Amino acid sequence: MKALQLAYFYLPNNSPGARRAYYVGLELARAGDLYVLSSQELVTKFDHAKEAISVNAPDLRSLSGVKTVSVRTAKSTVVSRLLPLRQAFPFLFVTDDGGPVYRRKAYQEACALIEKHGITTVFSSFRPWSDHLVAARLKKRFPAIRWIADFRDLPVDPVHQTIWWPSLQRWWGKRIIRSADEVWMVSEGQRQQMSGWHPNIKVRYNALADLPPDRTAPLSQHFTIAYTGSLYPDMRTPEKLVAALRSLLDAGRLDENKVRLVYRGKDDSYFRSFTNGLPECMLDVESSITADAAKAIQANAQLLLLLTWSAPGYYGVLTAKLWEYLSTGRPILALVKGPGDPELKKIIETAEAGAVFSDQESALLEKWLLENYEKWLEAGTLPWSTNRLGLKQYLV
Repeated sequence: MKALQLAYFYLPNNSPGARRAYYVGLELARAGDLYVLSSQELVTKFDHAKEAISVNAPDLRSLSGVKTVSVRTAKSTVVSRLLPLRQAFPFLFVTDDGGPVYRRKAYQEACALIEKHGITTVFSSFRPWSDHLVAARLKKRFPAIRWIADFRDLPVDPVHQTIWWPSLQRWWGKRIIRSADEVWMVSEGQRQQMSGWHPNIKVRYNALADLPPDRTAPLSQHFTIAYTGSLYPDMRTPEKLVAALRSLLDAGRLDENKVRLVYRGKDDSYFRSFTNGLPECMLDVESSITADAAKAIQANAQLLLLLTWSAPGYYGVLTAKLWEYLSTGRPILALVKGPGDPELKKIIETAEAGAVFSDQESALLEKWLLENYEKWLEAGTLPWSTNRLGLKQYLV
């Protein structure tokens, strides 16, 4: 097989989308020759690609100089009204990452590669929509090519409603991918949400980069509960954990001088807004840090906090953070805002990698926290062994 991968985000960019694209690229390369088109610099250093081309093009993000938007900024009146338009049809043709210049250049480069090398498969990534738009044009010009359209997120999320005029976006999105041969989603729950979009949707989980160690037991002066990453307003927040910690403190079951709630990410001020009532000595909150520093925090934490959400008939929001955490071997405390997530629960419990609690399980959450805190008190560490066999199916 000769494959062309269209991935606007790719390593060395360290975003979840870039990492997923990179690991998919490794999978495609094992099946034959791989050619990569991306907006990222230094992409040519990757040994798995026969050829890699950087498509440099200005877009709204690069011209504005705004790389990320914090939760507080996103909730401001003006920004909250504009963000739902950025990745919505018809505005996305100008406002989405890549923009018209990237799409034109990527299409031209892709046509040249297909004709030169006899490429038979095109793989495109979302988000942004730019790569799918290029792939749809390629499929029209080269109808015999096999097109795989990958979605790491739902383009129209019925719960995390962040897009303008959802019904219009569903209609338009279906038209864009209707000529694809396959559509990939990151979970069974999300596959079900997309079931009306395409007749051939498959689940491809995010990759587990490495199996965890057989056993981990980092020593620490504090019982650390760590979260590294972004928050979503009203969706991915630490309020249930904070409530459980307050309850245990009020009952005299925790020593405030021995517990640390650690946060690293761009939403540090928003995270702090949920910690009212916790003593300041329990908080270790800072803004974004490097990927290597985040990994060090994860490897040495006693518990790793994972935040996600669900709704009736809606589950499978398996964030990239899940797979990062699983590789560390440290126990995961997953809090689901909503009625629970059977897919997430199965993955974590099969791997014996921690515990999952829904909104309705506050008492169980407190019990689990206290049990592990008391184990840590015995020797300043919480030893943990993950079922590595249960995780092998997710390896790259």
